[in-house]
Amino acid sequence: MKIIILDTETTGGGQGDRICQLSFLVCNEDLEIEAIYNDLCTPPLPISFEAMAIHHITPEMLEGKETCQESRAYQALCELNHPSNLLVIQNAAFDLGMLEKEGYISKMQLIDTFRILRAYYPNDGTSSSLQYKRYQWGLYRYEAEQCRQLGITLSAHDALSDVIVLKNLFEKLSTDHSLPKMIIACEAPIILEYIPYGKHKGKRFVDVAKEARGDLHYMLKSESLDQDIKASIEHALDTTKETAVLTITFGKYAGKTPQEILEIDRNYLYWLHTKAENLHEELKEQIGKLLVSIP
Repeated sequence: MKIIILDTETTGGGQGDRICQLSFLVCNEDLEIEAIYNDLCTPPLPISFEAMAIHHITPEMLEGKETCQESRAYQALCELNHPSNLLVIQNAAFDLGMLEKEGYISKMQLIDTFRILRAYYPNDGTSSSLQYKRYQWGLYRYEAEQCRQLGITLSAHDALSDVIVLKNLFEKLSTDHSLPKMIIACEAPIILEYIPYGKHKGKRFVDVAKEARGDLHYMLKSESLDQDIKASIEHALDTTKETAVLTITFGKYAGKTPQEILEIDRNYLYWLHTKAENLHEELKEQIGKLLVSIP
């Protein structure tokens, strides 16, 4: 098995953006580096200034460069694309999405270190970002000797620099968790215990499902929700459905249950059921049952 530790830099983060740098390490099962691929590529559109400010790749640096598909790195990645190999990426959805625009569909096993960090180290620091863990866990201490041996220089947000940092992070994760465990975890949505961002950051999903259920329903409406967050919300809502106390989160009766509103203002409850647009389906269903059962 070959372990490919990969990162890209792009023209931006939008749907139409493309790769302008493709870098990866090819390692053996002992994580010894066997090959380094690092190519700047000419994308089919200009690099946004926002992206340029992050990775510092300028149009002048791309003059005369091949397209991503023509690059040595891309062709080598295609040759390595076999189910027996392992692809390691931080936030794989982004990089794999960009590679798909170049015609590359991975057949390799996958470990997404961002998802592993978020699932297995939820309360270890305030971030699961690569650079945060680089300093929190002291991974930067190994870089000077690595760079000397490899004959490279690290620079912030450069794809090659990021794969060196990612290799060190992956080595740390591999000492704490087996490769099969992490591979299996990344094959399906991961049910997270703690909410990683927003006003409920650090709280357990099931606790918020009991105390502020409407907030989770609101989160589900977001189009940018990743698969783990979506699955975790749905799991929390489902497992607490029988015991949760549903309350209205807006209007003059905010904080009251449908049963309490029924006792004082049936017409308002009927309005909620028939007219309110921001009522989630679970609450709407309960109100409907109440109105039918108590004429």
